[in-house]
Amino acid sequence: VVIGCCSIIIMVSIGIGTNESQEVMLSQMGDLTVINVYSYGRSDNTTKLDKATLEQMRMIKGVDLVTPQADLRVNFSLYAGRTRRYQAQWMNIQGMASGATEKLEYPLLSGRYPEAPNEILVGEYCAYNFMDSKRPERVNMVDRYSGGFDENWNPINVPDPFFDITKEPLTLVVDTGDGNKPIKVDLKVVGVMKEDYSKSWLTSEGIIMNIDDVERINSEYKKITKSKEKDEGYNQVIVKTTDIKLVEDVETEIKGMGFETSSMESIRKPMQEEARQKQLMLGGLGAISLFVAAIGITNTMIMSISERTREIGVMKALGCFLSDIRKMFLLEAGCIGLMGGIVGIVLSEIISVVMNIVSASAKAPITDFAGIISALTTKGARISVVPLWLIGFALVFSVCIGLGSGYHPANKAVKVSALEAIKHEG
Repeated sequence: VVIGCCSIIIMVSIGIGTNESQEVMLSQMGDLTVINVYSYGRSDNTTKLDKATLEQMRMIKGVDLVTPQADLRVNFSLYAGRTRRYQAQWMNIQGMASGATEKLEYPLLSGRYPEAPNEILVGEYCAYNFMDSKRPERVNMVDRYSGGFDENWNPINVPDPFFDITKEPLTLVVDTGDGNKPIKVDLKVVGVMKEDYSKSWLTSEGIIMNIDDVERINSEYKKITKSKEKDEGYNQVIVKTTDIKLVEDVETEIKGMGFETSSMESIRKPMQEEARQKQLMLGGLGAISLFVAAIGITNTMIMSISERTREIGVMKALGCFLSDIRKMFLLEAGCIGLMGGIVGIVLSEIISVVMNIVSASAKAPITDFAGIISALTTKGARISVVPLWLIGFALVFSVCIGLGSGYHPANKAVKVSALEAIKHEG
């Protein structure tokens, strides 16, 4: 029983650890609850990603957030500093719904998420796109790659930019053409995003504004320039579900509306199926061990009955109920399963801890107690995960194996003749 219980727990825990590692790996590639919806390739030419369509998507069960992504499609310059000393001729500016960056968990290095109009988030290296108008041409920008790269090709010894973008006034100036008055918008930087390409490339050098501000600027630009460009809706929309399990259903419904979608579900689902198959295979191996244990318990109980035949006869002669005799033998079999299950659980926990520590130390030496705790609790780093439900299942299963194995011997015990049992010499 100990070996069988231990086999089931360890085998299944390895499968759970594999699944957990895959989930962490996929989450590093992007949010697993996010669905990207595109307007191109739609089957119905009359359907477009406009505000009415977005409202329909918000009504889908399980949808937590729907935010369009709209680029600032105008010629503009950005100025920083009270005297507009610093200037950027090129920058990616994108609009998103209010509160979207917070729900999408865009990482912040400092500050907060935008709340009011004209409040913006800037990428970690946004300030490096500005040139200093008071410096000569070849030294008027800071090269953040000048410090070299590490073994993973990440820049090191990054020099500081010319100014702190969170402390200098920022002005957006839109060129509306000859003879037209430019559009000027004072922007307030309220937060700096940490570079994370799994979230968006904007976290590096871009700017995120409230989509209402972007649409207002685009609309004002069209009005001044008298542009006749038709409104084709949004090119891309982000849909976030309340749970990873709902992604497939929500994505299917959006596709039914005639739009192309992409999500991590197409990668996650095959990997999850593979992990589940491994769990079943490993659990099956453990179950075989428990089956062998069940045969052993049955054999032990039958031998016990043979050795205690006289005792059974005495109990019958004294008027003991047959049901009590059956219960006694079943209780003994159940206790064998229970004790074996408890020992198996403790042994499994020890093996799981050793496996995780050895695995973690192979990647990086563990020198203190904090390193051990990290090896046992860090998701994605553990190769064996023993949840409480698995412990409970293994314990109940071990007891059931014991009871099942003892059922036949218990019935055999109650069928023994009292007279023959008393005469038996054991």
